[in-house]
Amino acid sequence: MLRKTCAVLAMMLAFAGAHADGQWKQGTRYTMLKAPQPVTSPGKVEVIEFFWYGCPHCNSIEPFVEAWAAKLPRDVALRREHVVWAGRPDIEAHARIFLVLKNMGLDAKYQQAVFDATFKENLDMRRKEVVFEWAGKHGLDRTKFVSLYDSFAVSSQLEQLRQLAKTYNVEDVPNIIVNGKWVTSPAHVGKEDGTTLQVVDELIAQERSQAALKKKK
Repeated sequence: MLRKTCAVLAMMLAFAGAHADGQWKQGTRYTMLKAPQPVTSPGKVEVIEFFWYGCPHCNSIEPFVEAWAAKLPRDVALRREHVVWAGRPDIEAHARIFLVLKNMGLDAKYQQAVFDATFKENLDMRRKEVVFEWAGKHGLDRTKFVSLYDSFAVSSQLEQLRQLAKTYNVEDVPNIIVNGKWVTSPAHVGKEDGTTLQVVDELIAQERSQAALKKKK
């Protein structure tokens, strides 16, 4: 049985939801990454959101992530990465959309639109013909989109995303990594709202303080 699925999050949320605000023990709102990773934006606090276009939990918090990203401080860098797990061609199909948009420099602009296509319009975005029609209707360069979709570059980047999920030990989504060290998610906080982003802000402040202390030494 594949355990790497957003269904894992549903079970975790059911447990976490029993913990009301103020009853959290230290370390439950966030945990430390087993193997801390270097950041790709030196001098900034890096935030990575791992998600899947087909995950209802990711869809639930995406509006909150969008609102948070719109007010991003200059010293914070946000990376969105679509998760890819071995043996899940359905997830790979969604990841191709993300990579095509990323290669076109349009991933941030169309992030919410892809979720809406999946969950509001009920489009099967795993089918390329559906995706191509959607791209054309949304004013994207359909010819470029189609050429990128099955390209060698995108196929290579799929493998990179698969390796990235292993590196960060991502086994459920949504999952947010702060500065290559800390992990938080709706499963950690027990809510699918802006609470996760509040924890992210706390962790960012913590990282700023630690950076300031290092400068003084």
